[in-house]
Amino acid sequence: MNNIPIERNRPIDQEIRRERHAIEEAGGGSVVESIGGVGALVLSILGLVGFIPISMASIASIAAGGALLIGGGTMASQYSHIFGGARQSLSRNIIGGGMAMESLGGVAAIVLGILALLGIHPIVLLSASAIVLGCSLLLASGAMAKLTAMPIRESAGPGSYPEHTHYIMRDTLYAASGSEALIGAGAIVLGILALAGFSPIVLILVALLAVGASILLAGSAVAGRMFESIPH
Repeated sequence: MNNIPIERNRPIDQEIRRERHAIEEAGGGSVVESIGGVGALVLSILGLVGFIPISMASIASIAAGGALLIGGGTMASQYSHIFGGARQSLSRNIIGGGMAMESLGGVAAIVLGILALLGIHPIVLLSASAIVLGCSLLLASGAMAKLTAMPIRESAGPGSYPEHTHYIMRDTLYAASGSEALIGAGAIVLGILALAGFSPIVLILVALLAVGASILLAGSAVAGRMFESIPH
């Protein structure tokens, strides 16, 4: 008789462990996303100061695309475990309207960056990459804003962050989502101007620099939101 409560609690404990693992994996993916954003940022700066600008822009496009692919793909694959207690309509909005499309945009940016690095119409392809990355940020900004309202299933424990830290992280997410929307729109405009021939490599590098900074901020904010929910 004494073993019955233990057997009943075992599936619950396994579910909690799965949810915790999903949250940790999503947070780790966001950390990697931030690192990719730093790489794109540094490479764009090197290109702007005149160090093999086309090659730096191509590699920055690959880095930014990889960051979006990892960050968005990890969140998209784990959302059902992390936000299982949220309304299904909100969950579908995160997948259909944001994170999955962010991953697809990342794949496109990687392919365009590789082709440009191989010397196949680099200006045209890098301009297109800037437009694709800008569209990905626009699509991801709405999904990121919803993260502040969606309850993570991992319950708060005695070692959780204090309430004021929760509000700071929530405001950081709002700021990151707003910056993604603005920078995404700016990158699209810069990519179109580069296609039109107005100082193309400079505009491409500026767009990639801004995208890298936005990815860094967004990845850090999402990672903080994920790790906030794990008891310490």
